[in-house]
Amino acid sequence: MVIKSSALRRKYKPPVCPPVYIAMYASPHSSHGTIKTTDQPNQSAPSRDIPAGGSQVPALRTSRPPGAVPPRGPYGRGGSARWSRAFGAAAGVVGEVSALVSSPASLRARSRRAAKLAEFSADPERTGSPGPGLSRPGPSPWAPAFPALAERGAQVSGLAGEVIENSKEVLSLLQEKNPAFKPVLAIIQAGDDNLMQEINQNLAEETGLNITHICLPPDSSEAEIIDEILKINEDTRVHGLALQISENLFSNKILHAKNPSEDVDAITDINLGKLVRGDAHECFVSPVAKAVIELLEKSGVNLDGKKILVVGAHGSLEAALQCLFQRKGSMTMSSQWKTPQLQRKLHEADIVVLGSRKPEEIPLTWIQPGTTVLNCSHDFLSGKCLHIGIQEYSRPHQAHFGGSPSSARNRAASSPGIQQEPAQSRFLFPVRRRTESKKALDHTQPLSKSLNGTVPVKNMVSSGRRWLREQQHRRWRLHCLKLQPLSPVPSDIEISRGQTPKAVDVLAKEIGLLADEIEIYGKSKAKVRLSVLERLKNQADGKYVLVAGITPTPLGEGKSTVTIGLVQALTAHLNVNSFACLRQPSQGPTFGVKGGAAGGGYAQVIPMEEFNLHLTGDIHAITAANNLLAAAIDTRILHENTQTDKALYNRLVPLVNGVREFSEIQLARLKKLGINKTDPSTLTEEEVSKFARLDINPSTITWQRVLDTNDRFLRKITIGQGNTEKGYFRQAQFDIAVASEIMAVLALTDSLADMKARLGRMVVASDKSGQPVTAEDLGVTGALTVLMKDAIKPNLMQTLEGTPVFVHAGPFANIAHGNSSVLADKIALKLVGEEGFVVTEAGFGADIGMEKFFNIKCRASGLVPNVVVLVATVRALKMHGGGPSVTAGVPLKKEYTEENIQLVADGCCNLQKQIQIAQLFGVPVVVALNVFKTDTRAEIDLVCELAKRAGAFDAVPCYHWSVGGKGSVDLARAVREAASKRSQFQFLYDVQLPVVDKIRTIAQAVYGAKDIELSPEAQAKIDRYTKQGFGNLPICMAKTHLSLSHEPDKKGVPRDFILPISDVRASIGAGFIYPLVGTMSTMPGLPTRPCFYDIDLDTETEQVKGLF
Repeated sequence: MVIKSSALRRKYKPPVCPPVYIAMYASPHSSHGTIKTTDQPNQSAPSRDIPAGGSQVPALRTSRPPGAVPPRGPYGRGGSARWSRAFGAAAGVVGEVSALVSSPASLRARSRRAAKLAEFSADPERTGSPGPGLSRPGPSPWAPAFPALAERGAQVSGLAGEVIENSKEVLSLLQEKNPAFKPVLAIIQAGDDNLMQEINQNLAEETGLNITHICLPPDSSEAEIIDEILKINEDTRVHGLALQISENLFSNKILHAKNPSEDVDAITDINLGKLVRGDAHECFVSPVAKAVIELLEKSGVNLDGKKILVVGAHGSLEAALQCLFQRKGSMTMSSQWKTPQLQRKLHEADIVVLGSRKPEEIPLTWIQPGTTVLNCSHDFLSGKCLHIGIQEYSRPHQAHFGGSPSSARNRAASSPGIQQEPAQSRFLFPVRRRTESKKALDHTQPLSKSLNGTVPVKNMVSSGRRWLREQQHRRWRLHCLKLQPLSPVPSDIEISRGQTPKAVDVLAKEIGLLADEIEIYGKSKAKVRLSVLERLKNQADGKYVLVAGITPTPLGEGKSTVTIGLVQALTAHLNVNSFACLRQPSQGPTFGVKGGAAGGGYAQVIPMEEFNLHLTGDIHAITAANNLLAAAIDTRILHENTQTDKALYNRLVPLVNGVREFSEIQLARLKKLGINKTDPSTLTEEEVSKFARLDINPSTITWQRVLDTNDRFLRKITIGQGNTEKGYFRQAQFDIAVASEIMAVLALTDSLADMKARLGRMVVASDKSGQPVTAEDLGVTGALTVLMKDAIKPNLMQTLEGTPVFVHAGPFANIAHGNSSVLADKIALKLVGEEGFVVTEAGFGADIGMEKFFNIKCRASGLVPNVVVLVATVRALKMHGGGPSVTAGVPLKKEYTEENIQLVADGCCNLQKQIQIAQLFGVPVVVALNVFKTDTRAEIDLVCELAKRAGAFDAVPCYHWSVGGKGSVDLARAVREAASKRSQFQFLYDVQLPVVDKIRTIAQAVYGAKDIELSPEAQAKIDRYTKQGFGNLPICMAKTHLSLSHEPDKKGVPRDFILPISDVRASIGAGFIYPLVGTMSTMPGLPTRPCFYDIDLDTETEQVKGLF
């Protein structure tokens, strides 16, 4: 057990061995057991002796403060033999309830003491002491009571032991099957009851629970208690929370702060509401109420048909008792003490449950003889009832209120297991006990005290089971959204705005994500924490599907639309778990010429304006990290050029409070340099110079600044022209943000630690001796990781039909690999389950995006694709067949809007070539013909036929753009069938081959080139990278996407061309070398009429207009 003291504890010093009056009560605002202590010296105190079974009997030898007056009962001070027998024959239900869930060891000890005391009491001739810690009872009036009490104590002790042992056994079994499972119960206690720490420690030992006991001072405010509750809510290690605070602290704010899934006290509105609604198996039930029912049943009381009266109860305890009794077939009534009909109701009841203190004006004679009375009163048990038992609770008179003595006896006899005298009510309640020292307290812990720590045990078992179920993959319970397609099809943003997305936390729960695994951004976006991968690490992956395309027109052929349509068909129409994984679009094209990238028509991600604009800020984080590194490079060069070795070293390792210390990243640099020293003062002059100077060669700097806006005038700039830069200036440039290597790192990493390592490995330049200079050398790795710590988490959104989508990472598809993140794919593959599908998209045509997906992404992730969906359009095939050029923003020529079978047939050569490229990797291909409204039936049939002849597993026309997932059901069925075939996946080349050979393999096998031609600069770069140890990295070809060759106007399938390699660069952190084929712009420009002319904001509704 961990005893955790709040900071508030420091203000609080409990008194040493204070006189305490200990009792258990059920709060009117809650149904859990609570400890109440008081130090009123004028109250009479019970003796130390506690019989088994939890009953506390009237003291035979009462220890009272000087001058205290013994309580006066109806038969005089000190009570009577008749009352003693009546009360001794009963057992307090609260005591028995506490015994039901108390420590078996403590119960066995109490049982032995009670049995010994009973044996001693039964023989009036015996003399001496009954034993250590036991007071000799008075004469024979107690003798008839103790044997029954001892017998019942042993019975309850065994019952309690059974409960605890069962709980312990279940917890052990759960831990055996799940070694990482360590159930933790947190207890927040506000009060001076230090005994609870000992009780909770015993509980932890008995059951195997880990308990965190948070002790607050008794005068803690509502806000301080809520603060502790909220901390517990955030702690994922905690499975249950119990509150041990006084009644007056139970406010609505405290109850609402408690997490219902950890509410082992069962006091929150959600748990109570589920119980009332009949969903007891999905909620926690009041431990006290549940124990009352179980005790009665174990004692042989048949509750079916019994009349139950709950008197003076409030809140969750009253509701829980009523629900549980009614489900046992009892007729349950509830009443307050001042109800006019109370006497009649008490007379009619078979069982009476007291929920609060009985007013003195209510005589016990109102209770029918033979009635079972159970006391759960918080006043009675908290010590507020001073003269209890003898004065207030006497044996009822023999008036039967309309019932005969025989009927009373018959009712009494119907409850075996509890002995009692005929014509007497069974009063099941304990008497308070007083202990006047810590020593006495140790020997006489009342069972009601143990209840406070032990009642959550059974609910903790339920919580553990529930938690483990949540850790396992389970079938989705996805509520799909209905579509009502219109004709003609409205604009994309009108369609998006016409559908109300589900709350993202609801979507997350439907697909099996836990509440602590998501971070919500607004109403429709959330980040998913990587911890889900650890939780589902033993879950088998689903099927992995890649959507690629033929060589596209400048307008694009709808890969994103097909991806969305396919998952909508799989999940919303075929009831198959599926996930779409898309790239995040750059804002450059959104405001430039291409527009958004959320899909289109009735197959898109919603809300589309949030998808296409900032999303959750990942690209902004990349921009900040990239430019921080760029600033570090030029700043380091400036300072090295203007300072001596000693001055530079003293600033890099400054004197702080008279001490110089290396930072962690500086120690790593020392190790890399072969300097095995940790004391800055011990470095030699040579070592100081070697450590302090990077000697970056400005002409070798490859790291550029980035901006997520199309700005052609930043393609070539001069930096450092200010006077403060002391004449250090150089030519540089800006790239579009998604061209940053940090974006590629984000897309290929598989963990936070891996991302940090990759960021540190990024090469930004070479030094004057030709050695690579990395981000780690500049000391900026940790800072970059901090800026990227949230960006690494995939973004959860949804389609128009409410199916899940991950939007994460968006590397350029020419100078980078052009695929969404590995992490998004891996998490999705776990969430969909073994029979589910993850559909991800590759940038540009199959010759670029698909080839890089296989050779780079799959190599990094270790994932094996099952199917390739190759997207084609009649429009693009006509272009490859010799049709006129297609230009963005210019209306299509009639060849594209009218039927032309010949152009389609001639253009299918490009489709056939892309099918062959996929077959190089051993993956089956399904062709998805994205149908436009101008396509004719003859053209559609021709494309499907020729695709199958070329080796496609199937070819299917798709209509998702106009009708949603329903229009891609045939495609979904074809993909399912193709995925059932065994994949023969293989890489195209061995990474250990020389760089030139890997480039030649791609050019010849994929593009159809005759050979390659390296420029002198390209050859020099290859030699440098090989010498630096980077020659074994995969290749990422940077070429135009508009042709299989390096010339954009060469359509169809160009042959016998020489592929020129003008330059070679390296993304060492991302893990690939990228040769440049011809000229390659990494900063797009704006057209004459950019998209921003149509984009506007309605200032009244704050709705975005003009996105497409």
